[in-house]
Amino acid sequence: MNESLRHWLRAMVPFPLRRAIARLRSLRGIADLTGRWGAAGLHASISRHASARLWRQVRLGTGVIIDPGTHFHTNDNDDGTRIVIEDGSFVGRHCFFSAGESIHIGRQCNIGAACQLLAAGHAYDDPTLPYVAAPVLSYGRMRLGPNTWIGVGSTLLGGIEVGYGTVVAAGSVVRQSLPPLCLAGGQPARVLKVFDWPTRCWTRLPDDTLARDAALAHHLATIPQEADYVLQLKS
Repeated sequence: MNESLRHWLRAMVPFPLRRAIARLRSLRGIADLTGRWGAAGLHASISRHASARLWRQVRLGTGVIIDPGTHFHTNDNDDGTRIVIEDGSFVGRHCFFSAGESIHIGRQCNIGAACQLLAAGHAYDDPTLPYVAAPVLSYGRMRLGPNTWIGVGSTLLGGIEVGYGTVVAAGSVVRQSLPPLCLAGGQPARVLKVFDWPTRCWTRLPDDTLARDAALAHHLATIPQEADYVLQLKS
């Protein structure tokens, strides 16, 4: 079929019908037919106003709560899982997930409303090509450790890792990985406090660069391993 005929046919078929046909052609598994319910674990609560490009690429654990307006966007048509949210986690209203290789949310995480988790984007090396039609670039794997809290309106960019027990202040832009058990904020986000494990209290980091680096090194040397931390999480 030549290109002019293809464009003519596309112009004659209404867009909603073209979209419905594309969805039918993409059906490959039970999650495509059952939607959110095929992707959800036991006792999960997923708003009927939450959506996904392909539910078969999303896996939600036991007791996960997804509020209205949240959308899970995956950027290929493969059968593999791209977005995983583990048991007991919460995702607030109007969040947007854009998965590259993968987005993995640990257990009992709290993601506030209007957060953006962006692990993929579009190429922009050729401005003569519409960016919406440009190739998709994966930024790698994004991971949030267990019991992380992402404040309202925050944006996470790229193949980063947020360590277990870490809090990200509202409105932050996170472009680099964050260590476990810290409090970070700002645009771009930086570590402001760490949770001193022996004394069980939050401690502000010094402003001096050398003292700050030493305090962070001491913090990482005294906190438990992730598996040990998870065992101590209260139900």
